[in-house]
Amino acid sequence: MVRKKRLTKAQIQKRENIKWTLMFVLTVGTISLYLAAFIEIDKTQASIDFNQKTLAQLDENLTLKINSVEKMKRADIISKKAKKIGLIASKPETLIVKISND
Repeated sequence: MVRKKRLTKAQIQKRENIKWTLMFVLTVGTISLYLAAFIEIDKTQASIDFNQKTLAQLDENLTLKINSVEKMKRADIISKKAKKIGLIASKPETLIVKISND
């Protein structure tokens, strides 16, 4: 039978130091990874919030512009604008169409 070699106190202390150092490095690495991920998530969320606010503002501006264009299409508004720039309004004519069955 092969006997196990007994470790000296220095070797045992060395192994303990290696275990504690490895555990410390892994703990610091894990915390660093967590903080890096948290910072990236926070940046992304801030960007999403900013984009949503910008989208809402642009949507509101677009609605106002569409309403303004629709308002300009009204006949009374067109005639007022035409009078301001000196255009003469046309006089309506009556057309009569005769249909014969011959």
